Amino acid sequence: MNKSEIVKQLDQAIAESRAWAASGWTMTFGRNGVRIASLAEASAQTERFVNRQEALAYWRSVAEAGEETAVQGEKAKAALDRGDLRYAEGAVYHAAFVEKRLNKPSSTWEPVLASMRALTI
Repeated sequence: MNKSEIVKQLDQAIAESRAWAASGWTMTFGRNGVRIASLAEASAQTERFVNRQEALAYWRSVAEAGEETAVQGEKAKAALDRGDLRYAEGAVYHAAFVEKRLNKPSSTWEPVLASMRALTI
C-alpha cells in the first residue's frame, strides 16, 4: 500500500467517524431492550422514556469520540505530508484506541492502522 492509498483510507475513516452518531448502529437501552440506533433517535425519545438520558449520554459520547478520532486522522494526514510515519501511526493508533471503548459492531480505524503499519515511504 502506498501513501496516496493510505490518505484515501484516512479520508474515508475521518468522514465515517464524524458520522458515527448520525448513522449509528444497533444499541438497546433499558430492561425492555428499546432499540435506539443514533443520536437523532435518542433525542426524539419522549421525556417519559426512562432510559432517555442514558441513550442521549451514550450517543453524545459517540459523537465526541467520532470527532476525536477524526482529529487524530487529520493529524495523521498532516504527519504523512511531512514524511513523519511514526507520528502518523501514533495518531491512527490513538483513534483505534478511542474507538475500542464504543460498542461498535465494526471497526473504522483498525484497518487503517493495519495499512499504516504496512506502509513504506
